[in-house]
Amino acid sequence: MTSKERVLATVARRPLDRPCVDYEADADVSQALCEYLGLEEVEALRRVLGSDLRNLVDAAPYVGEGVPPLPDGTPRNYFGVPDSQGTYSSTIYQPPLANVETVAEVEAYPWPEADDFDYSKLGQMCDQLSEYALCGGAWSPLVCTAMHLTGMEEFFMLMAWKPQVAEAILARLCDLFYEYSKRYFEATAGKLDIFFMGDDYGLQNGPMFSVEMFRRLVLPHIRRLFELAKSYGLLVMMHSCGSIRAFIPDLIDAGMDILDPVQVRAAGMQIEGLKRDFGKDIVFHGSIDTQHTLPRGSVQDVEAEVRSRLELFAEEGGFICCGSQWYMNDIPLENLLAIYRTCGSLAV
Repeated sequence: MTSKERVLATVARRPLDRPCVDYEADADVSQALCEYLGLEEVEALRRVLGSDLRNLVDAAPYVGEGVPPLPDGTPRNYFGVPDSQGTYSSTIYQPPLANVETVAEVEAYPWPEADDFDYSKLGQMCDQLSEYALCGGAWSPLVCTAMHLTGMEEFFMLMAWKPQVAEAILARLCDLFYEYSKRYFEATAGKLDIFFMGDDYGLQNGPMFSVEMFRRLVLPHIRRLFELAKSYGLLVMMHSCGSIRAFIPDLIDAGMDILDPVQVRAAGMQIEGLKRDFGKDIVFHGSIDTQHTLPRGSVQDVEAEVRSRLELFAEEGGFICCGSQWYMNDIPLENLLAIYRTCGSLAV
């Protein structure tokens, strides 16, 4: 099987030659693994690990007019949000819409446009990785971007007390992500396999907001983006960290095919229960525990957890093996390699 065939077979619950795997990590982790294995680049690392997917999300670069920096020289992104520089910027700089109170103020804000991005090289990028299952489109972090624009607490307050303003912000963001993805899908002309969008709706102990608020303010925009992807024949993979079990039925109803990342130590996110309740409807991408097992466990602990996942999904399928979050530098390299060795994908 090629990697593309393996991923598509995983989604369709067809027999596999080996378990499907993926790899996403912070840059310093990838660099350390490359040095450890004597490899020159991250793509070579992905091949050695046997990663079956390639992530081309947000691969169309911004070419529009840059937003001027703050008076102290701090750069701002195309939304006008100060660059975090590795910090929580809202604790240092006032978000640009921190004091927004009306829909008119939202509409008057200088929003970026889909024409501000260059889609010309996307097809070539897909051709170079055609043996893999390709993920693309706009990352589309609706709620997260809204929080960057207003501040986290401030956006929660808008959702509760001025929902029309919160809705206006989310609508403008969705318009951008929709048009960006539409151009992206046109530019890749059937070479893409998965629309992969991400946002964060969960905390460690529960959702960030109620199901009712999710359905009213957020879900209509998710549904709109999912429907666009489906109109181009794409699978849909949705990323959301934390405890989001309460939202999974609505995401499935909207068209989600693959759930990422399955943060198994968050409340209600134990993989056995998720498979029991939703395993016939969706594929699970992730769940090897990055909060405890990988950083604190032994190689044997990691191998045991991976084997338990493979056994859980052995009969019915629907599992892509990787971490419950991106890998970070608190994880011993041998523990990372143990995942892929146990899945039979490691080529060293």
